[in-house]
Amino acid sequence: MTDAWHRLAKVLDTIPNAYTKTKGDEHIRLLQWIFTEEEAELASNLKLRGETAAELSARIGMSIEEIEPLLETMHDKGQIRAWTSSRTGLRKYSLMPFAVGIFEEQLGRMDSEFAQRFEDFYKQGGFETVLSVEPAPFQVIPVNQSIDSQLQIFPNEIAQKIVESSASWGVRECICKKQKALINEPCSYPSTVCIALAPNKEDAFDEDELTKPISKEKALDILKEAEDAGLIHCTSNMQSGINYICNCCTCCCGVLRGISEFDYPHAVVSSNYIANVNSELCSGCASCIDRCQLHALSIPEEVCVVDNNRCIGCGVCAIVCPEDALRLVDRPRDEHREKPENIVDWMTQKAVARGVDPSDLL
Repeated sequence: MTDAWHRLAKVLDTIPNAYTKTKGDEHIRLLQWIFTEEEAELASNLKLRGETAAELSARIGMSIEEIEPLLETMHDKGQIRAWTSSRTGLRKYSLMPFAVGIFEEQLGRMDSEFAQRFEDFYKQGGFETVLSVEPAPFQVIPVNQSIDSQLQIFPNEIAQKIVESSASWGVRECICKKQKALINEPCSYPSTVCIALAPNKEDAFDEDELTKPISKEKALDILKEAEDAGLIHCTSNMQSGINYICNCCTCCCGVLRGISEFDYPHAVVSSNYIANVNSELCSGCASCIDRCQLHALSIPEEVCVVDNNRCIGCGVCAIVCPEDALRLVDRPRDEHREKPENIVDWMTQKAVARGVDPSDLL
């Protein structure tokens, strides 16, 4: 007999984002930490679209007196989404993907046991599907001052423009860095660097327990601090509806860590740019080498050389070059990939590529 956690795992894997089944059932042990059996059972019956408690009660045959407090508890535990409709004033609830979604909302609950269970899940291929199937989960936002001035750069490819066009700003501790620290593998990069954005709603994070509301100016300061530290600006791989900028490292980030498992890193993160060395200006000083987290730069002789298969076009190397010899340029046109228009387009493309049909969850 299949238990509630296995049923929930199957439902989560039907979402285009994927929840990969692991050979040793690490994916189930992770869900067992997050959900009680009762919570897992209810979550496995939720839809991605919002429903009221009354609608859900009628659909699954559970009394509203039972269902409503359980839904609120599940929302408090970061297991599901809940919001009050601005149009009707009614409270609605919905299923979330595991990532980005349930995992990130465990930030306040995470302890060393959860961190180790996640690590076991990850190392047994838990993120393999979401990382290996197009479209990529992340796009890299290049450091603006590293880009060749002759290139046409769109506003959604410039971190500062994305921040400036938002209506609300917040900051979170990086859950990936916290997870690694809890298993005694901390990194030296700054950790409170995950910027949350609300494109259209003011004061969006005032009631958010995990996100500290900040000003636009503070968000821009965090971007600069992250660049100076050598972190990589990443966000969702789409043209509109961007609501976060992560500042990532390859030692902790669930997406960037996966690069070592694939032959071509730019298949894991979308980027249309690549570092280029002006050999006449390069002095071979090696200032850029330690900055590159992807190990894409080397100095085999007197001049820096870029490994095109490893460079993801982040630009953190270029801003420390004392000779201004490193610039980001366009990848060859046949390597360009058009970003999905929005989250619906991304999920549609991902579902088709994976061969899954999430229509029952809509």
